[in-house]
Amino acid sequence: MSDYYAFRKLTVAVRGHLLVLIGKPGVWSWEKADAGSLALLEVAEIGPDDVVLDLGCGTGILGAAAAKLAPRGQVTLVDCHVAAVACARQTLAANSLTNASVSLADGVAGLPQASFDLVLSHLPRGRAVQEELIYGAAWVLKPGGRFYFVAHRQAGVKEAIAYARAVFGQCGVVRQKKGYHVALALKPPTRHLSPPAESYRVMTHAVELDGIPTTLVSKPGVFAWDRLDDGTAALVQAMEINPSDGVLDLGCGTGLAGVAAARRAPEGKVVLVDADLRAVESARRTLAANHIANGTVLLSDCASVFFHDAARQVFDVVITNPPFHQGVGVDYEVACQFILDAARILRRGGRLFLVANRFLRYRELIRRAFGNVEVVYSDNRYQVFTARAVKRQ
Repeated sequence: MSDYYAFRKLTVAVRGHLLVLIGKPGVWSWEKADAGSLALLEVAEIGPDDVVLDLGCGTGILGAAAAKLAPRGQVTLVDCHVAAVACARQTLAANSLTNASVSLADGVAGLPQASFDLVLSHLPRGRAVQEELIYGAAWVLKPGGRFYFVAHRQAGVKEAIAYARAVFGQCGVVRQKKGYHVALALKPPTRHLSPPAESYRVMTHAVELDGIPTTLVSKPGVFAWDRLDDGTAALVQAMEINPSDGVLDLGCGTGLAGVAAARRAPEGKVVLVDADLRAVESARRTLAANHIANGTVLLSDCASVFFHDAARQVFDVVITNPPFHQGVGVDYEVACQFILDAARILRRGGRLFLVANRFLRYRELIRRAFGNVEVVYSDNRYQVFTARAVKRQ
């Protein structure tokens, strides 16, 4: 397993320029330049004075290439994932690009209407997320502005193109490569749009935790944004929380497991962390909606937020439902680091509770990190593992 927190360098040729990309585990397509982004860059018309937005920048390949091709323009890169933002910033620095900047943001939030000549985006999976990004692109484009986007056919690109056609009035495929479709939409001068709507939704009493009706506040793009998923339900059922425990919810998502922990530890403190800005905001809103006063939500790549201070917080319990998908297939990098960070952040005798699909091979990872592991819950889909920290790492 590679060093999760180490950045890697990759060099690719784009439109006659050598481009240095900086990536790391936990960021999509960190090991190689993905075929979809390269296909988009083959056909995108980028003028030397263009004001460009890279929407969901990842490692920064689209934005950095645009900055090279628009030397008198200005490029803004945005992403909602804290590790992606760190990579994109390093990508710009590695290419000495001074006409570009990176921001941590949820889509086009905070960007003014009609402010860009060009928007570029490699759309993620999820129809609702795609539609939010497409509408946001239309909102920030100037009249006559261009929106190039790419997605794989397995990620619903045909539906995305149909939605873009409805929003812009016109949209068509300009390139196909290795299952990817690159599409171009033009914003007509007469197109008038309403501001993007508030996308967080309040689901009152849609969930029960420990028999208590619980309000969930979230949005598409956050894992299990509209429900208590079965894995988290298993984790909540199996985790053991004492009234005065200090608890870390690692990769908190919507915050439901953290809410349950906070209720069980009324004399303790619960900290929820996630690398995705949307999850952090969801968890904050969920805690507030349920009047949780002993919970705090922080943005963090795994548990790294606690490692910058010599007097870092140490916890009695770590609870987690770690992510394992990145694109297609199974990726253990983030989950492995969750386990290693849990061993590092727990006090001596502290407990880990981790839920996973039965097919995921976490038992040996936990045993290597902690020296012990047990299964405290099992059904035909999920297992909850526990381990005890025998010494500080």
